[in-house]
Amino acid sequence: MGACMSSSNEEVDQKKKSQAIDKILEEDSKRLRKECKILLLGSGESGKSTIVKQMKIIHLKGYSEDELFNYRPTVFKNLIECAKAVIMAMQQFDIEPQNEENKAHAEFLLEYQAESGPQAQIDAKVGAAVQALWNDPAKDLLMEHQTEFYLMDSAE
Repeated sequence: MGACMSSSNEEVDQKKKSQAIDKILEEDSKRLRKECKILLLGSGESGKSTIVKQMKIIHLKGYSEDELFNYRPTVFKNLIECAKAVIMAMQQFDIEPQNEENKAHAEFLLEYQAESGPQAQIDAKVGAAVQALWNDPAKDLLMEHQTEFYLMDSAE
């Protein structure tokens, strides 16, 4: 008796599973309503990755120590590449550093090769040389030609 009105254990288990699935779907739906997806389009060096990085810094509490450590070789490489680009552009436009010491800095930087890998270090002399060249009055003369040569936005 009562077979028509009662549920078997299997039906009870299925109902619990269904309710669990419904709960997960509802939570996912709530999460997705809060989520914002952005499609960034643009040419190279137009700032797409910069926007993503800024979003991470602002909304996800920045970078971990490991992430920062892993960016070091890229930062070092970019520093050297930008310094070399400035020096080569100065040569292209026949602009000499006005400080004699900076001529030696320019030669040093043109020959310098940045280390690669996460353990990369940069010579302190590189930083001093880059800073000295950047502060040389000849840099201002070079910047009058800034539309005629490529320099990464991050160089400034």
